[in-house]
Amino acid sequence: MKLAPKLTILFLLLSIVPIAIVGYLAYDNGRRTIVQETIDHLVSINIFKNNELIRWIENNKSDIEELAQRFLVRQYASVLAKHEAPDPAYHRAKGNIIEEHLKPRLKYGGFFELFLMCPRHGLISASTDEKQEGKYRDTYPYFIEGKSRTHIQGIYYSPSLEKPAMTISTPIKDKQGNLMGVVGGRLDLGELSKIIGLQTGTSPTEDTYLVNTFNFFVTEPRFAQDYALKKAVRTEGVDAGLSGKDGVGFYKNYRGEPVIGAYKWLPEFKICIITEVDQAEAFASVVHLAWVIAGIASAISIAVVFLGLFFARTITRPVRQLAEGAEEIGGGNLEHRVGTASKDKIGGLSRAFDRMSENLKAIMVSRDELEQRVRDRTAQLEAANKELEAFSYSVSHDLRAPLRAIDGFSRVIMEDYTGKLDAEGKRYLNIIRSNTQKMAQLIDDLLLFSRLGRQEIRISDIDMVKMAKTVSKELKPAAHERKTGFNINELPPFHGDQAMIRQVLINLPSNAVKFTRPKENATIEVGGCTDENENIYYVNDNGVEFDMQYVNKLFGVFQRLHSSEEFEGTGVGLAIVQRIIHRHGGKVWAEGKVGEGATFYFVLPRGMRDEG
Repeated sequence: MKLAPKLTILFLLLSIVPIAIVGYLAYDNGRRTIVQETIDHLVSINIFKNNELIRWIENNKSDIEELAQRFLVRQYASVLAKHEAPDPAYHRAKGNIIEEHLKPRLKYGGFFELFLMCPRHGLISASTDEKQEGKYRDTYPYFIEGKSRTHIQGIYYSPSLEKPAMTISTPIKDKQGNLMGVVGGRLDLGELSKIIGLQTGTSPTEDTYLVNTFNFFVTEPRFAQDYALKKAVRTEGVDAGLSGKDGVGFYKNYRGEPVIGAYKWLPEFKICIITEVDQAEAFASVVHLAWVIAGIASAISIAVVFLGLFFARTITRPVRQLAEGAEEIGGGNLEHRVGTASKDKIGGLSRAFDRMSENLKAIMVSRDELEQRVRDRTAQLEAANKELEAFSYSVSHDLRAPLRAIDGFSRVIMEDYTGKLDAEGKRYLNIIRSNTQKMAQLIDDLLLFSRLGRQEIRISDIDMVKMAKTVSKELKPAAHERKTGFNINELPPFHGDQAMIRQVLINLPSNAVKFTRPKENATIEVGGCTDENENIYYVNDNGVEFDMQYVNKLFGVFQRLHSSEEFEGTGVGLAIVQRIIHRHGGKVWAEGKVGEGATFYFVLPRGMRDEG
């Protein structure tokens, strides 16, 4: 592809990518804002409708209680309770309580039926609905509970009324507190549907309804008729609300439309209130924004294409000249000069190429000199490493003599002067001896670590299973006071230095023995596998784990993750393991999990080489 089309495409990408990013961020931010505003609105509607429902029920509850406390109502109820139906007094009391108190109350309250029940057997003795008179309600909750207190029986389907009902009942008592009857009222659920379905704004799809524990509509939804206690609804929002949760979800509603729905459980009434709005309505403004952004991006893209073609042609010729000059210089012709005289950035770049050519000529002259310096510095580093190893060996070796003297004289004092020392003096001497022995062990480890840097590797075939079993037998006495199990699994054989590899198989399992000491039943497992190019070995234990954020400190000299009071050691053992593995061209690492102990892995190449 020629340069001009490439530049045009580049200009197009440089303009479109930022627009796409900004457009996406604007769309995403707008969508988030719309979603949050919709959620807040739906939740507030549920709270508002819940409060309205409670207010409506409380008002009707107060109406029933006021009716039961009227003097004449109590007198008429007393007559009805003491007389039988054929008695004229019974008929007068019944007529008076219906005409003077029950029917007038229907005009002002939210009830479609008011009735009076006999306190003895729940017989409806007077009702604004003549069809209900003479029916027994002694097993109904609103009669049983209504004899002692005001009771609200939640929404249910009444077979006798052949429609949904919600009943409030309260006792009628005389001045002495004797029960004379129970007055009840059936709430007009059509009024409740109006309250719940009342729109709070101009939204064309906002819908609020109630659902009972049997998944039936309690009030009529906005987009359906004759659903109350006749149609069941099962959506994600309804299921969540009936499970006792309050929240918001994205799901399909009873019409199969994707909606944003808020659900709220009303435990006192055993119903759930659902408010929903179509997602298409909620996201309409965001979709419009997306189209606007797409239109702007398209217009800018067209403009960029034309501008790109114009500027590409302006840039192409000097760039081609610059490319030809760079190719000459790259081919080794350091005498070539681009020589572009333009004052723009390309002209400056061409002059920079010319200066680079001059500099390359100067660099080529001094490059043999630089290579000699590198060789000299490498030789100096090798000599310094050898001197450092020799110094470490010498210092470690010379320290042993004074330590042996300190330990020996301490032992003589303990043996020959034990009667002249008090308990504190003996304790001090024991401390001296213990620390000199620790120092001696540290020096031994340092000597071994130092020798490993100089020691020649002697290659031989190694039976790793046999070696691991031998080492495990040697380590068992160290764990005699507790039960320690050694599991030696399959281990691929290796071709390397037998003494060095044995040191690895001693250090790692002995480390495991030490750190499983807190365990009553310790388990140490050694195993491995092989692939095409390398052998992989591991030592696993169920002892004290370590924090993986400090894993890089494990293999450093004198690096410890636990204090010497918790676990003995010099902090050199794992450094020795790492040096041996590195000299065999391999690698070593560790993994620890809380409560699961630690696992040490080391990998050795099947074609062994000395890494030094």
